[in-house]
Amino acid sequence: MKGEVVDMDGRTRRDRPAVSDFWFAQVDVRLNKIEYVVNRVERQVWLIVCAAFVLVALDVVRAVAV
Repeated sequence: MKGEVVDMDGRTRRDRPAVSDFWFAQVDVRLNKIEYVVNRVERQVWLIVCAAFVLVALDVVRAVAV
């Protein structure tokens, strides 16, 4: 018995050419760029939130100290 994959009607199946690999590589590169930008924005948002928290904490300390 041969190790070939055949369709139900008995014809030998041929795999698609690897042309789509280039397309998938382009999509992967673009997705990586998008993920990089999202990570940068996330870090900046966390930095702003932490800075605001520090300012509020300093205000509370100043109000309690007076």
